[in-house]
Amino acid sequence: MLSIFAVYIYKLLNDLEEEEEEVHATLELTEDEIELRQELVFKYVEKSSLPFIFFLLVLGILGSFLGGERVAEFATLTIDGLGFSGVVAAIILAGFAGMSEYVILWTSHRKKEYGIALANAFGGIAQVLFLIVPFTLIAIAYYQSFVNPNHPDLPIMFSVPNILLLIFLFPTLHTLASLLQNNHTMDILDTVIMVSIVSLLLLLLVTYGDALS
Repeated sequence: MLSIFAVYIYKLLNDLEEEEEEVHATLELTEDEIELRQELVFKYVEKSSLPFIFFLLVLGILGSFLGGERVAEFATLTIDGLGFSGVVAAIILAGFAGMSEYVILWTSHRKKEYGIALANAFGGIAQVLFLIVPFTLIAIAYYQSFVNPNHPDLPIMFSVPNILLLIFLFPTLHTLASLLQNNHTMDILDTVIMVSIVSLLLLLLVTYGDALS
């Protein structure tokens, strides 16, 4: 899975670089104009000091640790106490985790700022796939190998639900990224395709996830 992540990151960056070069060639930009374009892109980006970055890192680790403990307790209560399956509990947790994204999407649509809404939606997907999931896999591998090799719930097994996630997850992001390239806009057919893929994945996991794991 980490190899697939690396390939997708390389392809994503390579495609963005090629698209930027096409823009430069089409507009016939000079070196000064290219530098001005980059300055405009990063106009509102403020550099932070290393101590401040380190402070945010420590704060994030602390919040993740405390939040992770509460999430684990909620998952245990949902599965053992309420009798829900692990897949359904994960979907409920994912719904709560994405609450901030839903609020941003809703307010952006109300203001007719569709670019902001789309950027937040795609940014949330890309952040989970290319930052959170790889870091989580690396952390699990380190914990399993060096900290607690006899942990009963590790490693992640090659079960059918996990394989289904892998099969559907990457093509979904790749399709969305392809639709957004070269000024392509998503019409009703593109939307139906994306919703159908995600809905099919959720249906399979909810219906057969526990039976196939």
